[in-house]
Amino acid sequence: MLSKDEKLARLRLFRTESIGQVKFWDLISAYGSAERVIAKWPVRHLGLGKDQELCSKEKIDEEITAMKSVRARFVFFEDELYPPLLRNIPDPPPILSFLGNRERVLSFYQKNIIAVVGARNASIPACKFCHILCKDLGMHDVITVSGLARGVDTNAHEASLETGTISVLASGINVVYPKENTKLYCEIVKQNGIFSETPFGAAPQPQLFPRRNRLIAGISHGTALIEAAEQSGSLITAKMALDYNRDVFAVPGSPLDPRSVGCNKLIKEGAILLQGVNDILEHLEGKKILPGRSVPSPIPLKAIKVDLEKIRKKILDSLSPVPITIDELISCIRVSPQEVLSALLELELANKIVRLHGQRVCLALGN
Repeated sequence: MLSKDEKLARLRLFRTESIGQVKFWDLISAYGSAERVIAKWPVRHLGLGKDQELCSKEKIDEEITAMKSVRARFVFFEDELYPPLLRNIPDPPPILSFLGNRERVLSFYQKNIIAVVGARNASIPACKFCHILCKDLGMHDVITVSGLARGVDTNAHEASLETGTISVLASGINVVYPKENTKLYCEIVKQNGIFSETPFGAAPQPQLFPRRNRLIAGISHGTALIEAAEQSGSLITAKMALDYNRDVFAVPGSPLDPRSVGCNKLIKEGAILLQGVNDILEHLEGKKILPGRSVPSPIPLKAIKVDLEKIRKKILDSLSPVPITIDELISCIRVSPQEVLSALLELELANKIVRLHGQRVCLALGN
C-alpha cells in the first residue's frame, strides 16, 4: 500500500510537464519512490539535463478536490482497482482516474474482456453487427471495452450496459466527448466504469487519442475491429494489441467501402476473421486471466553512480533512426539493464533518442 505522502508525490511527478509514464517509471526505479525523486528536485540534481518545473502541491490539491466533487477517484498502479491486464503492457500508466461502480468493475477482472472499436461514421449494417456481437458477448459473460466515440464505440457500450462495459476516455474523467453521449456516459458511470489517464477537466486533444487507444488494448484480452479506414485510430488500437501479444479480430467488408480497408488489410496480414461471437469465444476458451506484473523493482542509489558518460556514448554509437528493442540494445552493448535505463532517460530528456511503444528506442532525427 502506498502512503498518503507517496500518492501525493506520485501525482505531482506524473502531472509534471514532459514526465510521461516511461520517464516516471525510470525515476521510480532509479530512486525508489516519488518522494525521494521530489526531495532531490530540481532535475539538475538528478543528472537529467535541463531543469523542469515540478507540478505544485496546490495544483494537485485542486485536482483532488475536483475529483471528489464528482465522486471520482485516483487509481494507482498498486491498487486493487487498477486493471490487471494493463500492468503487463510496456508503458503502463502509473495513475488512472476512475468514475463508476467500483465493486462491479472489480468483478469484471475475473472474466474475459474484449475491446470493440471501429469507425465513428460506421454504416448501419456495421452498427447492427456491433450491437448483436456485444449482446452475444455479454450472454457469454464477456466484458466489453471501448472509447465512447460515435459509431461503433457507442453501439458497443449501449449493447453491454447490462452485462458489463468499460469506457476509456481521451479527456479528463469529467469531460464527455462527444456531447451527444452524455446520457450514455451517465449510464456507464451508474452501472459500470470509466477510466482516464489525463488530468481532471482536460479537453480531448488529437495526441491523446493514441494514448487512450493503448489503454483500450491493454485492458483487454483481445481487440475486435468493426469497420476501420486505412489510417483510423482503430488500427492503432489493433497494432498495439498485437504489440501486447493479444488477439486481434476483424470483420471483413466490401473492398469498395473505404471504411473496410483497414479490417480487410488486417485479415490479410493474419488477424482472426470475425463473423460472429463464436469466432471470439473459441479463441478465449481455456485462456487464463493474465497475472499483472509487480511494480518495477527499485534500483539501489549506488547503482546510479557509474560512468554514465561512457554508457551514453555506447548507446548513441549503437543506435540508428531504425527502432530496436531495449532488450536488443542491452544485449548489444553488454551493460546492465539498470545502467542502460538510467542512461536512456538522460538521452531522452536531452532529445538525443526517442522512446516508442513496445519498449523500442531509436536515435532522434538530427542526431
